[in-house]
Amino acid sequence: MPETPLGAFLRARRARLAPADAGLPAAGRRRTPGLRREEVAARAGISADYYARLEQGRQRVPTGPVLDGLAAALQLSAAERAYLHRLAARCDRAAAPPAEPPAVPAATLALLETLDAAPAFVTGPTFDLLAWNRPAALLLAGPERRPAHERNLLWQVFCCPYRDRSSGNTAADRSIGADLVASLRAHHADRPRDRGLLALVQQLSTASADFAARWDDHRAAPPRPGRLHVRHPALDTRVLDYTVLPLPEEGRHVFAFLAPPDSPTRRAFAAARGRTVTASVP
Repeated sequence: MPETPLGAFLRARRARLAPADAGLPAAGRRRTPGLRREEVAARAGISADYYARLEQGRQRVPTGPVLDGLAAALQLSAAERAYLHRLAARCDRAAAPPAEPPAVPAATLALLETLDAAPAFVTGPTFDLLAWNRPAALLLAGPERRPAHERNLLWQVFCCPYRDRSSGNTAADRSIGADLVASLRAHHADRPRDRGLLALVQQLSTASADFAARWDDHRAAPPRPGRLHVRHPALDTRVLDYTVLPLPEEGRHVFAFLAPPDSPTRRAFAAARGRTVTASVP
């Protein structure tokens, strides 16, 4: 049978959990990294055959207690536990067609204008850039002049020619790239047939081996503050701290960046202030 998202997630989490992490002896050679299926099954209180069927996509929707047992056995975070439940709930459910996205509210645009001394922008559920202030236009090298597929934060991080090539933005742990991909998975857990999402993942996987690797990690978590490594011809800084603010509209966030105090980069951002926020047009 073809691989299911639930089976792929269980297999990826099992591979990342070392025997020592689960309090198991590491004796004996293991053909693949991580725990064996029977070890996960025993820790979750289910049979090894039942667990194998889950990974192989041959088992119908597991019950809530089984999912909770699997989450404990695989030492999932709260966000990953919620993602596991959403994956299981969608197994027998067809995806509803996506609703027409609402416009960016005037209050959110006003917030971006208020943050006019630092780059700030609004992203949608697939991290499309929906609106940005003028310092953000400088940081993102003029998104208003780019084709639609490049007005996307994932593209900026994984494919933009100005991105830092030291892998600081795309490392497997605690990088902006890893966090964005984990958030993309978490938000779209119940939309397996979303053609827009599938096209985006295919496009980015083809363009960036780093994105493909992060997607295959099967992490799931909401966006969180972090650091952006910068290589930009108009800026002197190498790192910008950022924070993420959730908006009332589902899947939307404000990203706001801070340059070091009294730096040329902060002065460059301040020089760009006071101009009109630009909203993205599909």
